[in-house]
Amino acid sequence: MLRLFFAHLIAKLREEDKIKHMVWSFWLTLGAWLLWSPLLAFSAVFLLGLAKEFWDARYGSGFCFFDMAGNLIGSAAGLLLVFVLAFAFTPVLSFF
Repeated sequence: MLRLFFAHLIAKLREEDKIKHMVWSFWLTLGAWLLWSPLLAFSAVFLLGLAKEFWDARYGSGFCFFDMAGNLIGSAAGLLLVFVLAFAFTPVLSFF
């Protein structure tokens, strides 16, 4: 089943809805980072996406693992940017 999921993942991530999941998760992760630590920001956005999918399962179009993959990719990209920015703006002398 996982093999089938990953086989379809690339094509699914090109869909407009999945791109929206990635973009929103990216920006929400960056915004949450202004309030919380990077790990807490990542976790909060991931759980928000999970809650949205549970809402979809009950009231919307159904739970979609590809939407969650988009959420995870967007949040991970936001987290990566947080670490890159933190590294780029850390004074060189603090490493010694």
